[in-house]
Amino acid sequence: MTATFQVQVDNTQSTRIYPCLGRQNGFSLVELLVVVILITIVSAMAIPGIVSSVRMAHLRGAASDVSGMYQLARTYAIRDNRYYSSYILAASGTVPQLAYVDMLPKSLTGASGNGGSSVATGDPVVTMSSEVAQLPVASAPNTNNLKTQLLPSTTPVTPTDTSATAATFGPRGLPCTPLSLTGGSVCDSAGGPTAYWTFLQNTKSGTWQAVTITPAGRIQKWYYTGSAWSKL
Repeated sequence: MTATFQVQVDNTQSTRIYPCLGRQNGFSLVELLVVVILITIVSAMAIPGIVSSVRMAHLRGAASDVSGMYQLARTYAIRDNRYYSSYILAASGTVPQLAYVDMLPKSLTGASGNGGSSVATGDPVVTMSSEVAQLPVASAPNTNNLKTQLLPSTTPVTPTDTSATAATFGPRGLPCTPLSLTGGSVCDSAGGPTAYWTFLQNTKSGTWQAVTITPAGRIQKWYYTGSAWSKL
């Protein structure tokens, strides 16, 4: 009598140990190309928005810097019982554009600073973005709209353009009309109530912001919506 033996091989263990022996999945070349194209399209749509946001941030940062320098000039004028002016110096050579308070030297006549010719060691100073420029009132949009929000309609005061005359504060913390003397600036007591406005434009995007000072010394930032000025 012949015995028959049947041997059954269990491949389960082999499959567990060597999973690569099973079916392998992956992306086809067409699928990869579709993904690359989609990423390119999304990036092309997002980049302009990112660039616009960065440029707006540069403009708002510059407006905040200028506003901060005006506030420092006002605070130090009260503290030191002097007259301080604040300037924006355009970039020159390797020196970037700067906003600063012209405090030093301090003359015995009561005048302060050097008339905005340069930043002295010890003057409060901040670097401004190179793509933001200070422009005169004549170049700014819809300034009548801003003036009606800044001053009462019956006021005889006309805001002074800081691109031509530096914003200056006196010991009482009020803006005043600067009067140049040897050794710096003081204020003309006969100048009457004084207001200032500063206009800043991002030269890349063309967008505008402004910084204003009321006769009472209130400092305010504004942005242009395309048709009118609105407070920040």
